[in-house]
Amino acid sequence: MSHMKNFCIIPILLFILFMLVYQCTSAQDIKDYVVNSKRDTIYGDVKPLLFGADKKVQVQTADKKKIVVPITQTLSFSKDGQIYQPVRSEKGYVFMKLIKEGYLSLYAYQLDNQITYDGRYLVKRDGSRLDIPNLSFKKLLAKFLSDCGDVSEKISSGELGKKDINQIIDYYNACVNGKTVETKKVITQTQEAAKKISSWDILEEKLKAEPDFTSKKDALDMVADIKGKISRSEKVPNFLLEGLKSALSTTNLKTELDNAIKDVSN
Repeated sequence: MSHMKNFCIIPILLFILFMLVYQCTSAQDIKDYVVNSKRDTIYGDVKPLLFGADKKVQVQTADKKKIVVPITQTLSFSKDGQIYQPVRSEKGYVFMKLIKEGYLSLYAYQLDNQITYDGRYLVKRDGSRLDIPNLSFKKLLAKFLSDCGDVSEKISSGELGKKDINQIIDYYNACVNGKTVETKKVITQTQEAAKKISSWDILEEKLKAEPDFTSKKDALDMVADIKGKISRSEKVPNFLLEGLKSALSTTNLKTELDNAIKDVSN
């Protein structure tokens, strides 16, 4: 009897194991998803509804629940490993396939009365966009990317053409990233210079308020010279600092002078 019970239990255990494996496999198979405007990710069987005025995307979840998300409430969706995003075009918002992402992104879109994604669309992160033309490609694209002169010149000269669009995007994005790094560097330097000048401003104001003394004019000239060098990110020579120290040796501005010199020494 004991052997009989064991014999009956084995198929049950195998069935439970099979169901667990099936559920895990099914869960792994669901790779498609929709991300809505609340940044919720909904996994399931994704079906884009692209025709008609009200474009939307439908997702059927694992529990067979169907959820429809309008294009205006969709951030992106994934279908068969491809990412699609709503993009504002001359015809309003449409779903486009993301081909290359960056400050300048490349999308593919459906031409009129077609189901394939044969159109190409460029979108900058600042919102400017260009439908890649067949005619006047060189002229229009060179103008669109004119903020990066080297890239624009390569297009105008014919060195880079329509077949090189991926390379053009890489060059342009590298140019923008380089400018961004340089801009951040300049901003940081400007902020640091402003901080340094503020301590020299304090010294200058207090020096102006001091009663007249023999080297006051020389000291004010030296402070102005030092502030100019700081604003131009130039090194302040040590002899200038020592000269100022000597000129102010008879005043009560030691604390202000020490703070100012500390800023240019950092």
